[in-house]
Amino acid sequence: MRIWWIAVLGIVARAQDLPVPTIKVPVRLVTAPTLVFSENDRLVFGLESGDFQVYDNGHTQKATVDTELPRLSVVLAVEANQDVRAYTRFIARVGSAADALLVGERGEGALLQYGEEVKVLKAFDDSGDVQSALRKLSGAGRKARAVDAGMRAIALLKDRPARRNRVLIFVGQPVDSGSESKLATLREEAEQNNVAVFALALPVAGKDFVSDTFSLEGLSSRTDRGGFKAGVDLGRLVPTLRRTSAVAEGGDPFSVLTAATGGTQYHFRAQRELEDGISLIGVELRSEYLVSYSPAPGGPGYHTIRVEVGMPGAKVFSRPGYWMTR
Repeated sequence: MRIWWIAVLGIVARAQDLPVPTIKVPVRLVTAPTLVFSENDRLVFGLESGDFQVYDNGHTQKATVDTELPRLSVVLAVEANQDVRAYTRFIARVGSAADALLVGERGEGALLQYGEEVKVLKAFDDSGDVQSALRKLSGAGRKARAVDAGMRAIALLKDRPARRNRVLIFVGQPVDSGSESKLATLREEAEQNNVAVFALALPVAGKDFVSDTFSLEGLSSRTDRGGFKAGVDLGRLVPTLRRTSAVAEGGDPFSVLTAATGGTQYHFRAQRELEDGISLIGVELRSEYLVSYSPAPGGPGYHTIRVEVGMPGAKVFSRPGYWMTR
């Protein structure tokens, strides 16, 4: 009996030296950048976490709301081929606006061009700015591999901190040709990785085109969260947001991606209109509340998101949902 007991103690002692296996359960963080307008279509600032109610598939969530100016990680994906060569020169001139109004002091920017192939002209860790990188734009051929460019952009964005606003902005025609990746796959990747997709869309031959014209007065004081004063009533922005969110599922890639991820699509065909579009995206990005939560209960499949604000007549714009694969 004594020998047996000594053997048992030896086994226990050896077992105590073995590493204890750790079971890791992935915790998903969902972020939902949210714009809030008052009843008379003015952007609302100064709300606190307690003013928001968040629902995931109809279930109330314990959410946190970052009310500070957001930190941004922005990828600009610009079409460069024969179909848009007439626009390339003035697109290259808006780099200073992109650096100031999209990236800003608290953000970081990367730049891709797409056409016959997808090229990274500036990665997040590269020195320099978007303005300098835009001068490298050049392209030939007829392909416009927008979906492949989107997949490459998300590969860059998914490595950025989870609590940053991850943003992809397309500049080009709202078409795709030659991509190996599928639009449905890109949409799911964007949703799963909390990437908001915006688009600055050029006209396509033979299709109806209406420019979005918003004038801006220039830089304002630091007390204006958007960074500058709008020269028009920003109430005009509300119909544009509604138009984007109501687009049909079978639409062009820009429309599908912006609607699915809570972004916005603006249309332009002149340099001034492009600059105004960049400025308006800057207004949106710097006026958003970053709502985040870990969904409970949660499971695979599509999850709807609904954000409400305890303020009479408030108009709330956020992403409609996301795909969860596990």
